[in-house]
Amino acid sequence: MGSSLSFRLAIGLFAAAALVACGGSQPAPAGPAEAGATPSTESTPEGGGDLVWKDDMPDKDKAIFMKKKVMPVMGKSFQEFDPKEFAEVSCKTCHGPQMKPHPVDFLPELTFKDGKLKEAEEHPEMAKFMHDKVVPQMAELFGKPVYDPATKQGFGCGGCHKINM
Repeated sequence: MGSSLSFRLAIGLFAAAALVACGGSQPAPAGPAEAGATPSTESTPEGGGDLVWKDDMPDKDKAIFMKKKVMPVMGKSFQEFDPKEFAEVSCKTCHGPQMKPHPVDFLPELTFKDGKLKEAEEHPEMAKFMHDKVVPQMAELFGKPVYDPATKQGFGCGGCHKINM
């Protein structure tokens, strides 16, 4: 398997770590913000503190949130998991070379068959990493619980990927 293909497949498992819980209400973040853009006061606490994710925040603020909050945490996690494969993590990792507005438009579709995530069976180490590290981190960054199939609420792979059942 070529490096580019394995990289895309690994990223394709990015939100698949919920293994049996691939729903989620997490909206896809917007592409990167314009250089020099600053978040609106709607998405920052008074006094200009940390950005907080809001599902209805303007796209430019979503992009700033992704750049300032998500990229540092997720880049580090992926690089710790596989420093060679994830030597460079950028917006294009999830949005693709053409910077699709939503990761679901770029990341590979995930497939469930007989109640199991096919990609987890094919790549158990990556699935474990996603389940144990990535999904909880992303849920925390977005201020959401990890996807719960009973309530169909929280961050799950359906927030970034198309799901085939």
